[in-house]
Amino acid sequence: MSVIALVFMFAWMSRKNAGYPIGGSKAVVRLIVERFRALGGTLRLMAKADEILVENNVAVGVRLADGETIHADWVISAADGHATIYDLLGGKYRDEAIDQFYEKQQVFPSYLQVSIGVAQDLSAEPGLLSRCMTEPLRLDPETLLHDVPLRIFHYDPTFAPPGKTAVTAFLPTYNYAYWLDLERSDTKRYVAEKQRVAEAVIATLDRRMPGIRERIETIDVSTPASVVRFTGNWKGSMEGFLPTPGTGFGTRRQTLPGLGRFRMVGQWVQPGGGLPSGLMTARAAIRAICRNDHVPFVPKSASGVDQAA
Repeated sequence: MSVIALVFMFAWMSRKNAGYPIGGSKAVVRLIVERFRALGGTLRLMAKADEILVENNVAVGVRLADGETIHADWVISAADGHATIYDLLGGKYRDEAIDQFYEKQQVFPSYLQVSIGVAQDLSAEPGLLSRCMTEPLRLDPETLLHDVPLRIFHYDPTFAPPGKTAVTAFLPTYNYAYWLDLERSDTKRYVAEKQRVAEAVIATLDRRMPGIRERIETIDVSTPASVVRFTGNWKGSMEGFLPTPGTGFGTRRQTLPGLGRFRMVGQWVQPGGGLPSGLMTARAAIRAICRNDHVPFVPKSASGVDQAA
């Protein structure tokens, strides 16, 4: 799958249909938020939803963790698919096909990310670098890594002050439960394990750039437990369902059996995940809602001129 993703990436970039935004994903999100608010949307942050409210098998709003109720004509969930179906809706709107898909379909692995702030200009280094380890790194009982992929953000001035560089190592792990259980049952060992992984990454980086260890100013380690805590992603998955020969990149249905005025969007209805899947499935959902409510779906072109969808 990584080879396919690489080929797609090169093709999109060659056609000027993809690239790297200065400021990273935050810059992309900022533009979406600005457009959303300009169209009259209201954005609520740090407000966890506990339940999708349903009346007579029609979604009518959400109840937040603090007890506040928000009513709506339609409910669109871009949240974790498993949590949406089995927690927010209590498992009331599903069928055997949904259960089988969530039980058997593969998901993208979770990951550990080691982020390092270095008091050094690393612009002479490649932006992407993979280094073999002197000894394999065992992340968990099921994951053994022989190399460390490094991303050196010297090409983005927003990631670090002048003369300094942000470096990350993205390490896939195939036993997310190991890290969740460790965080819950043994905090001291959990912290020690994060430090062990960070040390292995730093040692590998230091062999490439001798002396860099002494110039490291900050270190942060995210684990599958961090992913679950901050995003709620099922199994800590980085991008939802993994495309397989049986599913390909085909979109899953956005509705749930027996539930009206409700749509699901995002990486759990579009195998392959990523930001494009969120945008494409959201567009399809809005188009379907407009069709249902007899509202013209007429987006605007880049020039601001209305055009037929």
